[in-house]
Amino acid sequence: MASDRPASPSVDRALTVLETLVDAGEGLTLTALARTTEIPLATCASIVYTLESRGYARRRVVGRSHFWRATTRLYELAAPLAGETLSTRS
Repeated sequence: MASDRPASPSVDRALTVLETLVDAGEGLTLTALARTTEIPLATCASIVYTLESRGYARRRVVGRSHFWRATTRLYELAAPLAGETLSTRS
C-alpha cells in the first residue's frame, strides 16, 4: 500500500505554494500564503524568494505589504510540452 506522504516533501511544498499563487490571481501576502497552504511562514518565505529568483514569482510592494503572484514563466516552461501534445494528435 502506498504512503500518503510525498516522496519529496520539499518539492511538494514548493509546488503547493506555486499552485496557490496561480489560483490567487492578484497575489497573496506571505502571511496569507502560509496560512492558506498550512506551510510554516519561514518555509514559505524561502520558497517564494527562490521562485522569485528563478522568475516564477513576482512581488508587488504596496506600502509595507508585499503581495506575491505567479508569473508567465510557467507558460515558458509548459510551451514545449503543449507543442508536443498537439503534434502527437495529428
